[in-house]
Amino acid sequence: MDAFQTDAAELPTPPCAPVTEAASSRIATVRGFALTPPVIGRIAMGHTVLRKKGDELQALPVRDDHFSITTLVQEKTDRTWEPHPLQAKLQPDPDVSLRAIPVRIAYNNPALSVQNRYCCFDRSKGRPHCLGNGRTAKRVIGDAVQEIDCPGVDYCAYGQEHYCKNMTRAYFQIEGQEDELGTFILRTRSHNSLSYLATRLTELASLSGNKLAQLPMMLVMVSKTSIQSYREAFQFADLVQRPGMSLIEAFKEANSYQLAMREAGLDIDRMENALLEGMKQSDFADTPEDLDEWVNDEELVKSVAGRAEEGSVVPGALASIEEHLQRLQASHNSVPDPDSEAAVAVA
Repeated sequence: MDAFQTDAAELPTPPCAPVTEAASSRIATVRGFALTPPVIGRIAMGHTVLRKKGDELQALPVRDDHFSITTLVQEKTDRTWEPHPLQAKLQPDPDVSLRAIPVRIAYNNPALSVQNRYCCFDRSKGRPHCLGNGRTAKRVIGDAVQEIDCPGVDYCAYGQEHYCKNMTRAYFQIEGQEDELGTFILRTRSHNSLSYLATRLTELASLSGNKLAQLPMMLVMVSKTSIQSYREAFQFADLVQRPGMSLIEAFKEANSYQLAMREAGLDIDRMENALLEGMKQSDFADTPEDLDEWVNDEELVKSVAGRAEEGSVVPGALASIEEHLQRLQASHNSVPDPDSEAAVAVA
């Protein structure tokens, strides 16, 4: 999956890097401020359930067999995400699950559409502190970010101790959105989703010579069984042709868009190069919002407790996760017992 490794571990920025055409198109910002694909909403493949465990309220991740399209607004009390207007448009019958979303590929370069890497989060700050690709990694050691070897989470004691995850982010545009440059982000730890999405985009990019922008496709939820799942069905995301549209017809639409952009004097590739250069500027392009996607509260509590004993929890750095959980607990002091059916489901 080298074509999709766009993390900072593989994109070092020399101190005196020459000014490229892409770099000259960017607004000058301080180092550490990454320019990432603009996100206007989320595509979720699961939700969170809040339950009482003993005297504590904890959030447990639950996988769904359907998609949810949300805005970027989340309720602080029950962690529900506000549905995006496109959700109702694509799912007019709430009793019928949304298992297919008409999307368009946002970028020519597939490395902007799918990004995959190993990542450890610092729970006291809500920020990543180690990011790698299975060969090299960048890790916060002391007061500096250092490049080290990355054996992968299965062979890294540090990664296992700090809940290192194999993370994938996919960026798509949804048919009917008004923002022509915005994208919807799909976050997943699914190996199958990564494999299928990356393979599909690699095939499409090779066929078209990396001319994928505005290619109409369908993002679908697929069910599958395997020996590893003990033949229990599980779900993952795949990218397929739209019903009734051949691949040639889809590429004709994309080619028409590319031609219209050139005739208007707009350069898609230069824009994408500027985004890639902007991503290099930060050691870690991840955001605190990613933390809630990858780590459940039980892991957070264990990590915060362990780091507090070590004296390594930094107070006041963003809002500590411990304080966040305390506030969440206080707002739910009337939550029913865990044996009741009144657990709160989060979209």
